Amino acid sequence: MATNKYEDYCAHCRRLLLPGAGTLRRGRTGWLTYCHAEAPDLGQPGPILESRNPELRRHESLVTFVHARLDEDEQGTSGDGTSWRHHPPRSGTVIDDHDQPVFHAQRDIATHLATWDPPHIWGNLESRRLVVDLYEAADSAAKEALREAVRALAMAYRDHADFDPAWLLREW
Repeated sequence: MATNKYEDYCAHCRRLLLPGAGTLRRGRTGWLTYCHAEAPDLGQPGPILESRNPELRRHESLVTFVHARLDEDEQGTSGDGTSWRHHPPRSGTVIDDHDQPVFHAQRDIATHLATWDPPHIWGNLESRRLVVDLYEAADSAAKEALREAVRALAMAYRDHADFDPAWLLREW
């Protein structure tokens, strides 16, 4: 069971919870913190993040662009959910959870591959999707700041043919 790493308010009773005093459960727009007594039943799956089915919602072009690029990135990962690691340690061979070789290369390249294993990439993609979801769910006061965050996410794909130069926050 995951606990909160930072102070947060219970999503049910709004009581302030110190680090480690709450339970994390996935909500519509991310992870929610609950008092241990108020946490939803762990046997029940939490609500699905909105980002999981973006086709069902209307988006502005920036959001549609970022969703499409994140989906492309996810398609490029291994589909079986295994983690990668060096074997033997610090060698040039990367293996998966089933002890099957994934790749053999120079040690620095193997280290890079082991670091960016599929579960790590999926977590990275999910956090980016959460920023987009928070932007879409925000009220007008927070929406402009979050729009800048979504533009920053889009800038990672500035070489893509569909990228609009108006989304650039700065040149580099």
